[in-house]
Amino acid sequence: MSNRYEPSTYEAWYHTPRGAWIGDVEFAMMMKLLRPEMGGTLLDVGSGTGYFSRRFSASGLRVTGIDPDIAMLQHVNRAPGSVTYAEGSAESLPFADQSFDYVAAVTSLCFVNSPMSALDAMWRVAKHGMILGLLNSASLLYRRNHGQGAYAGARWDTVGDVQRWVRVLSPVPVRLQWRTAIFLPDGSPSARLMERLLPSWLPWGGFLAVHLQKPAWKEASVCTPRGK
Repeated sequence: MSNRYEPSTYEAWYHTPRGAWIGDVEFAMMMKLLRPEMGGTLLDVGSGTGYFSRRFSASGLRVTGIDPDIAMLQHVNRAPGSVTYAEGSAESLPFADQSFDYVAAVTSLCFVNSPMSALDAMWRVAKHGMILGLLNSASLLYRRNHGQGAYAGARWDTVGDVQRWVRVLSPVPVRLQWRTAIFLPDGSPSARLMERLLPSWLPWGGFLAVHLQKPAWKEASVCTPRGK
């Protein structure tokens, strides 16, 4: 969803039947891929009204949300919860290296002009890895909604785009896993049934979740040449 929306309108959408269903499906998929250790720390980049920040927190993670939109931050500061929020951009995160166990960016990179710069900054502050939630251009949702409403100005990506972006990361991820969801975006009973029946490895869901795993410290260190 776009940050151009009034925060209360943005938040209210997740409490509609369709929005709640989509939010549940997306969150479950990201958690299944990330498999975080409970009690770990997570940075939610582009946290918006804090919808996913609060869900990560409720799952047992210690969450910090960061967003450049003051109106969004003012909205979340009035909401109850244990999430800490700060102002900042994805491309220039005000945190030290490996400050968080995990980093998440849920439909926020779609509005970043330089996703590779944002990924580089997110990778720097992540200790174990990160989870991305992207808008998938190989989907029915794209055909129906790109350029309209909350999706105006959003970039739609593919797995191939992500594979190209991560080449700039150092150290290189030891694992890239992806899944898609929201194959029929109308939220009807038939759409929900199809969501349960279609395998998530199909590349046509409107929501593309990507997990990037960072090497352990020993794997990431520079290897000594043989014989030295």
